[in-house]
Amino acid sequence: MTTLLVVGGGLFGSQAAAYARSKGIEAIVFDPGRPGAASPAAAGLFKEAWAGRKLREHFEQAVPILERLYGIRTVNLAGDEGRAQPFLFVPPTAILEPLPVRQLVTAIGDGWLEAASRRYEGWVYVAAGVWSEQFLTGLNLYGKAGSAFVFAGEHPGRVRQLTHGRQAVAFVRDAGSTHFSDGTAERDFTPEHDRQTLERAAALGLTQQPIRRIWGRRPYTPGGPVFQKIGNRCWLATGGRKMGTILGAAFARRLVEHELS
Repeated sequence: MTTLLVVGGGLFGSQAAAYARSKGIEAIVFDPGRPGAASPAAAGLFKEAWAGRKLREHFEQAVPILERLYGIRTVNLAGDEGRAQPFLFVPPTAILEPLPVRQLVTAIGDGWLEAASRRYEGWVYVAAGVWSEQFLTGLNLYGKAGSAFVFAGEHPGRVRQLTHGRQAVAFVRDAGSTHFSDGTAERDFTPEHDRQTLERAAALGLTQQPIRRIWGRRPYTPGGPVFQKIGNRCWLATGGRKMGTILGAAFARRLVEHELS
């Protein structure tokens, strides 16, 4: 049996591995646990409207995969006017590979990769987020940073529209705590951005000190997300921006059903 070797244990890589396994394909995920990975900070919320016309096809392909692998939940968040707004939700903690190989992949080729001076043979799927350019130059990849904060206790779900396409959300992402994020994504990130994020959290009732800060850099590529075959047995996907859950599922389906079949 040929093994799928996944470089990166974020939303893209973890979903590819999970979907491959659901089809009877062995998968090994390599992730050294670098600081600044974007996926652990993701809220996990999504709506069809957020996909827009450009990504609607990806949304339609992703939903059955997410439902099959993890089960899609619905959460209701109250807006400033008090009316509950429904959101679809898959917690990143349900998606992210629980026990990846904690080794840095130092080289890849057409059907192989090297990690910790050992060579592995199989199909290769590079899903390394902002670090993907080290495996394929010319992507013009860049990261935009932001922080999410976790507060003790389960507080009522809230949402506040900040700008077009950007919301501040507070909700129970994981049991026993409340997750807050405001969609901050800046190429030049400073402590001032954290201060502003915490002010927005306080405005939604989260006035105590957070128990955790999750900082990460979302991958951006000019023209939108990238899924590219870079060898007969090697593929690369990155540029998920704020749609990592949806694009990760859609790309997993494309990889497993169309490229590996």
